[in-house]
Amino acid sequence: MKKAEVVLIPLPAMGHIVAVVEIAKLLVQRDDRLYTTVLVMHPTLDPSTTKYKESLAASTLPDRMRVINLPRVESITSATKGRNWLTYLIEGQKPHVKEYVSRIRTQFEMNPDSPRLAGFVFDTFATGLKDVSNEFGIPWYVFSAAGAAFIGSMLHLTALHDEQGADLTEFTNSEDELEIPSLANPIPAKLVPSTVFEKYSLTTFLVHARLLTEARGILINTFLELESYAVSSLSDGKSPPVYPVGPIVKHLGDGPDLLSDESNNSRDIMEWLDDQPPSSVIFFMLWKLGKL
Repeated sequence: MKKAEVVLIPLPAMGHIVAVVEIAKLLVQRDDRLYTTVLVMHPTLDPSTTKYKESLAASTLPDRMRVINLPRVESITSATKGRNWLTYLIEGQKPHVKEYVSRIRTQFEMNPDSPRLAGFVFDTFATGLKDVSNEFGIPWYVFSAAGAAFIGSMLHLTALHDEQGADLTEFTNSEDELEIPSLANPIPAKLVPSTVFEKYSLTTFLVHARLLTEARGILINTFLELESYAVSSLSDGKSPPVYPVGPIVKHLGDGPDLLSDESNNSRDIMEWLDDQPPSSVIFFMLWKLGKL
């Protein structure tokens, strides 16, 4: 195998960026012929990402890994940071991603010893960039910073909508129970995040859920001991191959203490965790920080 490069693109939010940076680190540690590049889209959704990105620029990343900030999409303003902000963001970043891919292709043509672009890994909600991947004939995968149960829920709710004609907006705050294959037990619909069933966000949710089925495979931040039931439900041949690659976390002491900028609610959570008996918590992750 010659040198190969994998480009990873997270959603520009803290929990997503941290998780993708950590998996990029793990990939280069697996094989010394592998290179990874994380492309960070702008504008980001979370001001705290600035401190984290600065820490990446100042720290020494593993050899053969780099983090690149894409140009800001100027068309996204306070007026567009609403219902369709993700569509504006993805469409606005496509030319920048395409330019980067073209640069890699040119480098490889001029110097065959340079890494060849072997694949893309898109965030669950950045799959709209697959058009760039397809244009260059490059395989693409999905990385989910959430667990297997979440991916299974996306696929199941989309099937209810597309195949059974269900009006998902009717589940808003509903007591009706949903039987989702990736969950061992039915759950009341009201426990599903309300944004999933809101009219405008539902459209975006369905678009990205449908695109999951086009991926070469789905990398999920989970592990079999935690979600064996959910992972098994996704191995029925109806969805792309699933690869549990977790837990992908940013360990304490690795980079800046982002918790210092967090709300009192985060501190309450940490105090609660400190009060629990030893070995009583299976897996605990501060989602926004991507930290164990």
